[in-house]
Amino acid sequence: MLPADETITGAQSLIRALEEAGADTVFGIPGGSILPAYDPMMDSARIRHVLVRHEQGAGHAATGYAQATGKVGVC
Repeated sequence: MLPADETITGAQSLIRALEEAGADTVFGIPGGSILPAYDPMMDSARIRHVLVRHEQGAGHAATGYAQATGKVGVC
């Protein structure tokens, strides 16, 4: 739980939720409206980012990752 005087952004909340769900790898393409989520993701010691070249490829990579490892797949 956060101290009463600490506030976080929606992007920070997203990354914390991914960490708590056990995600350790995110497949994606930085750009446009998702850029605010990349700052806290890059600050995270528990989540790594894998750059893909196509949005559909990110979905396939996350699915394959989840099936191969049994971990959460995120794109």
